[in-house]
Amino acid sequence: MSKVVVVWKTENEIDIHNFVIPYVYNSKKQGWFDEVEVLIWGASQEKVMNTPLIQDRIKILIKDDIKIYACKMCADHVGATQLLEDLGVEVMYTGVYLSDNLKDSNTEVITL
Repeated sequence: MSKVVVVWKTENEIDIHNFVIPYVYNSKKQGWFDEVEVLIWGASQEKVMNTPLIQDRIKILIKDDIKIYACKMCADHVGATQLLEDLGVEVMYTGVYLSDNLKDSNTEVITL
């Protein structure tokens, strides 16, 4: 079984709309990986919090069975925790999650 974890940290809207979201969506839809997960990390959380279109696109990803997580420490610092949870994002401390995925030989981790 193959898995990709996309660590989404860019706040650049061109990258978000033209690479991050389409890549994640197509990774699942086209079957490039069996499992597709996203970790919203750092400044990207503030961009999500302030951009309704990105929020809508996250809801679509979740509806399409893509697991989306967010770093709780980051979310708490930018005041995004409640909004992310309301979108259906699982907000948690992510150190162990990320480390476990980095060590897993069946998982690819990319940072965008």
